[in-house]
Amino acid sequence: MYNGSGGVMMGKRMQRTQLLLEPEQHHALVEIARKEGRSISDIVREMVQRQIEQRRETARADLERRLEALQCIRRHRDEAVERRGGRPVDLDVAALIRQAREERDERALNAFDDRC
Repeated sequence: MYNGSGGVMMGKRMQRTQLLLEPEQHHALVEIARKEGRSISDIVREMVQRQIEQRRETARADLERRLEALQCIRRHRDEAVERRGGRPVDLDVAALIRQAREERDERALNAFDDRC
């Protein structure tokens, strides 16, 4: 039974949605519905639900993968701290970058001087 703003089907409230499909998509849906003896709406709802579930699973797996990577990073950090007798790694990143740049510039100057 349709209620005007959405719909009610088998005790579940439904929301009316309008879609624009490519002709090939519509034809394929018509064929599937005909072969299965179901409505196009039912087929589309099933496909949408499968896609929602697949995307949720993909997002869950991605989050799990990221959390595992974070745990791996934490384990490596803890191992490094343990090897250092409990002292955290103390690096001056700016100084390391500056040193690397100076070494790079020195190599470039030496390579230039060697050619002249």
